[in-house]
Amino acid sequence: MSYLVLARKWRPRKFSEVRGQPHAVRALSNAIAAEKVHHAWLFAGTRGVGKTTLARILAAALNCQKGAAPEPCGECGSCLSIQEGSFVDLLEVDAASRTKVEQTRELLENVQYAPTEGRCKIYLIDEAHMLSTSSFNALLKTLEEPPPHVKFLLATTEPQRLPVTVLSRCLQINLRSMDSGTIARQLSFICQGEDVQAEGGALARVARASGGSMRDALSLLDQAIAYGAGAVRETDVADMLGGADQPSIVHLLNAIAAGDGEALLEGARELRERLADPANVLAELASALQRLALIQVVGAGVVDEDHEPGLLAPLAETLPADQVQLLYEIAIQGRGALPMAPDPGVGLEMTLLRMLAFRPDAPVKHVVSAGSAAPPAKAAAPPGPPPDAARTRSQKAAERSGSAGSAARPPPPAALRGAHQTQPPPEAEREPSALPAADAARETSAPEPSPPPAAKSALDAGGWPETVRDLGLQGLSGELAAHSELVGAANGCLRLRLDGQHENLLTEDVRKELRAVLISALPSFSEVEIEIAGAGQGGTLAGRDRAAERRRQQRAEKEFREDPFVQASLEIFGSDVEIGSIRPIDDAGTTSSP
Repeated sequence: MSYLVLARKWRPRKFSEVRGQPHAVRALSNAIAAEKVHHAWLFAGTRGVGKTTLARILAAALNCQKGAAPEPCGECGSCLSIQEGSFVDLLEVDAASRTKVEQTRELLENVQYAPTEGRCKIYLIDEAHMLSTSSFNALLKTLEEPPPHVKFLLATTEPQRLPVTVLSRCLQINLRSMDSGTIARQLSFICQGEDVQAEGGALARVARASGGSMRDALSLLDQAIAYGAGAVRETDVADMLGGADQPSIVHLLNAIAAGDGEALLEGARELRERLADPANVLAELASALQRLALIQVVGAGVVDEDHEPGLLAPLAETLPADQVQLLYEIAIQGRGALPMAPDPGVGLEMTLLRMLAFRPDAPVKHVVSAGSAAPPAKAAAPPGPPPDAARTRSQKAAERSGSAGSAARPPPPAALRGAHQTQPPPEAEREPSALPAADAARETSAPEPSPPPAAKSALDAGGWPETVRDLGLQGLSGELAAHSELVGAANGCLRLRLDGQHENLLTEDVRKELRAVLISALPSFSEVEIEIAGAGQGGTLAGRDRAAERRRQQRAEKEFREDPFVQASLEIFGSDVEIGSIRPIDDAGTTSSP
């Protein structure tokens, strides 16, 4: 029983049948039409992109019995002989098996003789980079000045390994890896010609697995037809390649969107039971997230016909765009970290759990007062950080600058310290039932918030950074306030201007959170407006902190350069201080970045 594999059966015989290499086809066709065919050509590219195929088509075009033309007829004796590999004037050499110089000299002995059947004698040297240095030296003179009836066609996957003396004597055509869309369309055309039922998603999966090689794609298609008993189905191809089909990937994404860890791990383990490769699963997950991001930006019409937009459309409305980007990044990084995992299955599960853990829920809401009507939080606040992590921006700045004024500044009122309390008040440690009736009544009543010092007088742009410092904001709302300056405070409205470089901080949740804190801390204002522009460096808390850091760095550099020991060392060794190598020492005795 003889069977001709698809890679050989559907090998292009004409330039018009070549897919994915229009630049090469155009160069060769124009050279033949102009009768200016170079005597030496080098076809370079990865495996299975058409190097030897183009060389054979070029040989057929030059030796076609109907005359040299940009397109061989494919019907004459010469064209058919070249297709069958029996044309006597086409000498195909596998350089990997003929590396010795004696074999190269033997090959070149008959160069001077005229062709037997065709107009040109063609030397096709495949994997030319495997020739030895001596073989290249023996080839050089003939390669540079061959007889007029001889053409050299070299094919290689590693052109950088060829001597520059050979490269300079050849016209080099670099063939590109084919995109998956081109390969999928060609596979669909071949399946129609073979009368094979094939699903679009299955062909797209085969095309992606081929790595840009048409020959590899055809080999995988042969395997898929055998695996599916004459049909090519996506589920079968996914199992064959060790990946996950679209419904399985969508199931994982739905579990992530719902925060259902049990369903997420169950889906991952089902894929492992089907012998799915974790690397392929994460690759398919990243691919689905990329299509999901396109749907969110452009619409469902961007999903190609090989995928079902109906599966992803609901997720485009459920998952926020920023979460889709984060999940894509986690999938890519998790795939790269799989070799370092104790087990690939463990690495897949941990990557999925990381996606679940880093859900961008609403930021932790600051406690403005016990009875204030702050916006409800989407999730319970996590446990407070350790004491060092709970220090406010003002405390850290006071420690860095060491100024007496900052150290003497009173701490912000308890109602404005935020949700991160280092220790609960003693009353909070007791059960409500254990408190006396009078104390319980006081415990349930809402204490009046104590406004910051700046609220007792009219706000101004110069005092705004101190007001932000006294508020003791944490998280993204603190960053938003620190990079904003005050541009107006009148008619019950606070107008802030955000530094344009930090525009990404201004999300709707962070805006609402900052508004709630400011309105509660500054009762005379009922509205907060935030515009985006280039904020002044001195008008924001972050700008003032950066200026203080620069002054501290300059002071440290000056003191270091003026130190007698340093000056003596520089003079003895004839050296100088490297710019940027000096770091100030903070109060704890450790260096800090300027």
